[in-house]
Amino acid sequence: MPRPLPLVEWLHICDYAFRDEHGKLCLIGLFDALHSLELPGRLPVFSVAIGITDGEGEYRVGLRIEAPSGKVVDLPLPPMRLAARHARARAVLRLAGLPFEEFGRYTFRLVVDGQPIEHPVHHVDHVQRPASPGGGREAEA
Repeated sequence: MPRPLPLVEWLHICDYAFRDEHGKLCLIGLFDALHSLELPGRLPVFSVAIGITDGEGEYRVGLRIEAPSGKVVDLPLPPMRLAARHARARAVLRLAGLPFEEFGRYTFRLVVDGQPIEHPVHHVDHVQRPASPGGGREAEA
């Protein structure tokens, strides 16, 4: 009998995530939209924070990013380990320079032991921003 998959408590996209001096996970600048003048849109750096529980042992983990067109990018993450059934594990992934090649809704989801997790997911809407009078080319979250 295959072991049950752990419960994904949360998956957040933010500007920056880290552990403080007491070990608490800190998330700064949660966002759900990216505004770009043109394609591809880019964020210099952003973080993905994950919380899992209700499993036991080590799990292969990945992040699946689904573009509006259905294109999929799978990013492997380090394994996550739950020491006991009700233990909790937290992880942070920092991504740099990931291109957002289309306008529309991107879906970020966790993949555990090869199984895409349906809920929770995090959506980021990539929206075209009108050009400013100065003609700048920056992207912003």
